[in-house]
Amino acid sequence: MVSLQIVFMVTDFITISSGLAATCIVIFGDTRRNAGQRSVAEKMVQIAAIGAAAIASLLVIT
Repeated sequence: MVSLQIVFMVTDFITISSGLAATCIVIFGDTRRNAGQRSVAEKMVQIAAIGAAAIASLLVIT
């Protein structure tokens, strides 16, 4: 059985990396002209928000 600590660390990693990727795309990319970059950045932000909610729920469980 997978321990809760491993699940928490993986959730943290995915959340932080998604938020960092979205930030890098927005800072270094031209999202005003490129709809593809804007779409990817929006999806990464959604993943980071869902991850933040998952982290909060994992903290409530423990």
